[in-house]
Amino acid sequence: MVTFQHPKGFLPPPIKDAEIVTDTIPGIIVGTLLVLFGAGLIHLHRTSWFHRQHDEDLSDDDYLFFSKQYRRRMQTSSLLVLIGFLIMIGDAPYMPWKSYPGLFAAYWGGILLVAFWVILSAIGDMSASRVRSTNLISRIQDQQRLLEKQLMEMKEKQKQTTDKNSTSEKEK
Repeated sequence: MVTFQHPKGFLPPPIKDAEIVTDTIPGIIVGTLLVLFGAGLIHLHRTSWFHRQHDEDLSDDDYLFFSKQYRRRMQTSSLLVLIGFLIMIGDAPYMPWKSYPGLFAAYWGGILLVAFWVILSAIGDMSASRVRSTNLISRIQDQQRLLEKQLMEMKEKQKQTTDKNSTSEKEK
């Protein structure tokens, strides 16, 4: 195993001769995927927020909702990047887990707490989006009912005027 401590009087081995610690490969892969996924989400959120900031048709309520949504989603995506880096660091062969098992428990417990916070933030974002969409749908349904009522009244008026016209023509 390659460590950062070299015996005195000896040069460190060249990288091509270094042992590959296969135990760290899954941690590197998972960590890298989390970092890339989080970075992609950050880019997506920034692009979406840029377009929403320049949308002239947004009401103040919509703008407020989207700004809060942007903050929540950026926090969650940034924490995914952080978790990815922490997994890669925590799985490195030079970490002193065997010497300090309490440090091991605290480190990985901290990562689990951050992951739990990401899950709670995602659930909160889904709930906020659901409440907003439910409110918008109920407003649209109220408008639809009002328009249908107005349409029925117009049809009634049109029918009454048609009936009056037909009776007046019959009298002539």
